[in-house]
Amino acid sequence: MDNRSLVHEIITLNVTHRYRVGKAASSLGLYFGQPSIIEFILQNKGCTQKELAAHLHISPPSVATTLKRMEKAGFIERIEDKTDTRKKQLSVTKKGENALKDFRKLCDETDLQLFIGFSEDEKEQLMSYLKRLNSNIADSDLSRDNFKNIMKAQIEESEEIK
Repeated sequence: MDNRSLVHEIITLNVTHRYRVGKAASSLGLYFGQPSIIEFILQNKGCTQKELAAHLHISPPSVATTLKRMEKAGFIERIEDKTDTRKKQLSVTKKGENALKDFRKLCDETDLQLFIGFSEDEKEQLMSYLKRLNSNIADSDLSRDNFKNIMKAQIEESEEIK
């Protein structure tokens, strides 16, 4: 078997999975990437737009559009800081919490479908192979932080298209 065929299958799986996850998010009124923003805000109660942007490795103005969209949809709200009225703290609404819960359920269903017929040993073996593949292709230009930046840029691009 040639390497190109294997790589094609890996890429096809990635695109198909991303499509399914995007479809799950869309069915709940979310855009791709927004569930992870909701998770961050829930895990970092009272965080600011600046802190969220730092976590995403993007500028605060870049995250503003997404937050505005999420606020308009009722998933988050900005609450005035009691000690500094110039500062707004981010909070997830009940609607946002429910959307995230429903999104996770849909993702879990997708993942269950993905691994139908796989034993635990096969999944562990696959994990070992995937880690080796990632290790083989990793280089100094693609550190963990750079990888996060690349992924976030792709998410921003997909949101701008919508």
